[in-house]
Amino acid sequence: MKTSKHRRITPSSSKAALGRDARREIEDFQRAIDSYADRFAREPHLSFEQHWFRLAATSRLADGEERRRS
Repeated sequence: MKTSKHRRITPSSSKAALGRDARREIEDFQRAIDSYADRFAREPHLSFEQHWFRLAATSRLADGEERRRS
């Protein structure tokens, strides 16, 4: 018999995770809005979407590194 490799998520923990994810996405978007003008001045070919996605990816990588250190 196969055993599941997936961890079970309780409804309360999934709501908390969704809330954290939503807050992170809003914060990433706000940082992108605040910093895009300066970045565009240096790299005019860079779209806002590219800038936002790069910030978000950097944020998630940094968050993952912090979790591993704890």
